[in-house]
Amino acid sequence: MSMITHLRVESFVAFQQPLEWSGHSSLNVIIGVNDTGKTHLLKLLYAMTRSMEDHARKKAGPEPRELSELLASKLRWTFLPQKMELGRLVTRAGGQRLGVELRWNQDGRLKFGFGRDTSVRINELQVEELGQLAGHKATFLPPKEILSIFDAIVATRESAEIAAFDDTCYDLVQDFRQPTVAGNWKPRIKQVFRHLEEVTGGGEVELQADGAIVFRRGKELFNMHQTAEGIKKIGILSRLMRNRRLTPAGGCMLFVDEPEVNLHPKAIVLFADMLHEFAQSGVQVYLTTHSFFLLKRLEQLARQHRTDYTLLDLRKSPAGGVTGQVCALQDGLPLNPIVEESLKLYDGDVALDLGEV
Repeated sequence: MSMITHLRVESFVAFQQPLEWSGHSSLNVIIGVNDTGKTHLLKLLYAMTRSMEDHARKKAGPEPRELSELLASKLRWTFLPQKMELGRLVTRAGGQRLGVELRWNQDGRLKFGFGRDTSVRINELQVEELGQLAGHKATFLPPKEILSIFDAIVATRESAEIAAFDDTCYDLVQDFRQPTVAGNWKPRIKQVFRHLEEVTGGGEVELQADGAIVFRRGKELFNMHQTAEGIKKIGILSRLMRNRRLTPAGGCMLFVDEPEVNLHPKAIVLFADMLHEFAQSGVQVYLTTHSFFLLKRLEQLARQHRTDYTLLDLRKSPAGGVTGQVCALQDGLPLNPIVEESLKLYDGDVALDLGEV
């Protein structure tokens, strides 16, 4: 199975100084306070892997496109920079040129860079052993649910190409549209479905023949505006599994930005269990989070199953920019801003009980 192993970025938005992130695992968590670049890293990884997926698919078609062209377009439509210019992704402080290097397996590599004056083209790009990622699929689940704004996303992108929704939303619409496929499921994927059913109460999000999206529970049908936000997020995952977008076969990568949004703590813990099952089945998972519940549950699963889940802790540097520290969750949860804030609340309870406040 192909797997991303290393990412290096320099002069990329908040990352003024080089950030080296090695030792990627089957499940990778990115944490940090607001404005430390968590979502930027997640979107960057997605833009690169989705571009390589699109390149492999189009290469065999009647109108093949260069990877540099696909990557440039994907970066622009994923980040929606000012004036849709790539150069706007180069940090305003520090170096004059953005540099990115992604590695997979032992010798796979994608490396590119551009300056502040770059508009829509990437001229500096190197790639090695791209064939090792043949058949892989990259999927991004944003914090914003898309089902209630499905038609708006389609209209603004397919009719007018208005930069109202980025490619994480539009690509997900395209993935959701794919028809479901019958077949047997591997045991761990069956376990994911059991977790999904527990959250939704046995209901299912369906795409009907007329294009309408509904939530079905038993004999009752609900439109998306009558359906809870968390249910819609879970429903998307279920659909992507049923249409084989999310499957270990061929290699899959799942990027999830703040999965805890609109979920009850019990559902957050179940979501962590689902991500664990994905990772153990062969799907490489990346996520960002602010949730102590999610982070703690993933640490418990890493320790229980002795698996090398990775945590990247991003911190603002006194010298400017952002630095990152990597650790293994199976070694325990290190002190970090999420844990520190939880401890402060606990200390506040103790002070109240002792009458010190």
